[in-house]
Formats: sequence, C-alpha cells, structure tokens
Amino acid sequence: ASGALTFVQLYFVNASSIETQGIDLSARYRRGLWGGEATASATWTYVDAYDIRLDASAAKVSGVGSTNLNNIGRSLPRNRGEFALGWSGGPNAVTALVHYTDAYANDRSGITDPDIESQTTVDVFYTRAIGRALDLALGVVNLTDEDPPLAQFALGYDPVVADPRGRVVSIGVTKRF
Repeated sequence: ASGALTFVQLYFVNASSIETQGIDLSARYRRGLWGGEATASATWTYVDAYDIRLDASAAKVSGVGSTNLNNIGRSLPRNRGEFALGWSGGPNAVTALVHYTDAYANDRSGITDPDIESQTTVDVFYTRAIGRALDLALGVVNLTDEDPPLAQFALGYDPVVADPRGRVVSIGVTKRF
C-alpha cells in the first residue's frame, strides 16, 4: 500500500561454480494383501556438501543446512525424506505419505532466531474407479494442517522450502477417452 518493495524472488543466478555431494536412497516393497496389493516405499536425500564459489578466485562457501541468504545458493536442509504406504484392489486405491524436512539455519543478517525447525507433514489420497474410463478422487495434503516452520523472513516462513497453504482438500474426476 505504501509502494515500498518488500519481496524480490530470483530464480537464475550465474556463479563460477556450485558443487554438491550427497546420497539419495530409495526402497520399494510390494505384497499381496486383502485381495489387492500393498506397497511401501521410502526415499531419503542426504546432502553432505553444497559448496558455492562466486568467482574463480573466491573461496568456497558451504551452503548445506542453511538458507543461503548471504550468498547465491538456495535454502538447503541437510536431510529430506518421504515414506509412503498404499493399497489398491479392485476399484479402490489409497495412499498415505509422510514428508520430512530437517531443521536448518537462517543466515539472514540482523535476526534474533537463526534456527528453522524441522517439519513433518502427512498427505492422504483415495481413488475409486467408476467403470473403465472414469475415476473419482479425494485428496488431503497436509492432513494435520501444520504451519510452516517459523523463519524470520518477510513472509514469516522460508518460501523455498515450506508451503504456507496448510491443509488442502481436493476432489477430482478423471475421464479417459
């Protein structure tokens, strides 16, 4: 309302180099259960290094576990993971997902709390096939309506990592031709 600029979002920045190192793990399991198929899966990302060099003569800056507001990197928690359980049989399918984001540091200048807490959210989806070409779906993202972790940003949360929408309920219809 006052005409003052409060937020600028940049997506592309040229740097001399950004080197990252880590590991991605994934596992899946399927088994017949109650006349259908049960599935379980897990994915995990561990970032060991995220080294940023602004130009060829500059020293490397470690950006892992930080918001990286004092350099050109993106917010990068060290650990992120997802665990999913599902079951499908006949016309029904249900899936539950648990998402985890590790705590990390806010490196913004002049703040009083440099810690951004971890976050765990749960999503649930149900689909019912109605005939061969029509599906009805119900989904709930962030089932427990978790707020994003508090961070001393203009918006009160880190928009690169967190989703401020809270619980989102969706109803869908899919028609195949």
